[in-house]
Amino acid sequence: MSHVRNAPDPPTTDPVWTPILTGLRATALDCLQTSFALLADHANGADSHLALGARYRFRARDRDGLVTVEATWDDRVAEAVDLLGLRVEGRWMQLDGPQVRRLGGPGQPLYVTADAHDLPWCPYHGHEHMPHSFLVTAVDADEVTVVDAYHNDTARGPARPGVWRLPTARFDAALAGGAHALAVAAHPAPAIDVPAMLADNATRARRARPEVAAYLTRAGATLDTEAGLHRFVLDVWLLARDRDLHEHWLAAVAPDAADALAGQGPRWRQLATRSYVALRRVQAGRPAAPELADALGTLIADHLVALESIADPTATPGGDTAPDAAPPAGGDGVRAAVLGALGDTLHLDESALRATDVLRDLPGFDSFRLVDVIDRVERRLGVEVPATALSAADLRDVGSLCAMFGAAAGGAR
Repeated sequence: MSHVRNAPDPPTTDPVWTPILTGLRATALDCLQTSFALLADHANGADSHLALGARYRFRARDRDGLVTVEATWDDRVAEAVDLLGLRVEGRWMQLDGPQVRRLGGPGQPLYVTADAHDLPWCPYHGHEHMPHSFLVTAVDADEVTVVDAYHNDTARGPARPGVWRLPTARFDAALAGGAHALAVAAHPAPAIDVPAMLADNATRARRARPEVAAYLTRAGATLDTEAGLHRFVLDVWLLARDRDLHEHWLAAVAPDAADALAGQGPRWRQLATRSYVALRRVQAGRPAAPELADALGTLIADHLVALESIADPTATPGGDTAPDAAPPAGGDGVRAAVLGALGDTLHLDESALRATDVLRDLPGFDSFRLVDVIDRVERRLGVEVPATALSAADLRDVGSLCAMFGAAAGGAR
């Protein structure tokens, strides 16, 4: 069977793991958490993995000369042990494919991390280097079964949860650069004292403010560099997923408390979109967008206030107001350019574009396509939208895009 270089392998199905993948809140997990989440739900039932979102924590650290909130592998292992009841019974570093296969005994899934660049089922295959986790759930003479729960839209295409059965030679080639493996045993999940956890989260939220302020100052100072903005984009993505996972956990254990976070998720996703658009523009030699640090600070502040209000209902949570209404759309020429760019980029006809005004409801739309749309419209109209004009409201729907480009074109018709 031939394979196209860098085209992700198609998944298959599995009677045990496919139902677990279907029930996972994978869009709220990073690529190291997903495999622990699979193990937890496999051992203790659906939604057991939501406990990973129980505890609020803000932790900034230095990495490659930049500040980041990205958790380490050891952080994720500790969370899985503390919150999911998993126990690490064996740890091996820098293994090759045959060594991993020898560890993968029947009935004992193996947690493995390797370079996503080398994993043929990942959209990063052949493109980008980053640690990525998956489970080895079966090892036969001729093939290895891997389960990967990662869910994300990437510049290289969508990553979706699935099961893959690889010939042993392909599996060994994927791990030729070295892999880490954990033998993880599942125990009954520890009982979480929900009121105590909510009170502790409020305390941690109050104590986090000085560290948050220091982080924002340092991160904001690097937004005029591609490296700093790239790190900022990742941090926004990670913080948004952490917040989403906490909301999912609250909805399961304290639905009334979850109301305090209502409305925050879309605002985080809008900032993630704005940040990625800013990164692409800086990569193209365009001006930076230093106001993004202030926007992130507002979202974090609203989240902290909400966490405090959950433990103290007399507090007033912030950030639950609806986004500002979109300004009036631009003229016919601007709208034609926007719709034409959307149609060309997303391969949609006029009827599909008329079906909805909300950009995220258009088939195939994501942050990566939005950058292409903006570039196409700027070229067609001969204008350049200032970085400061790329607000969340401007990037929400077709009418907002038209108004943004209409203002940049000086009211062109």
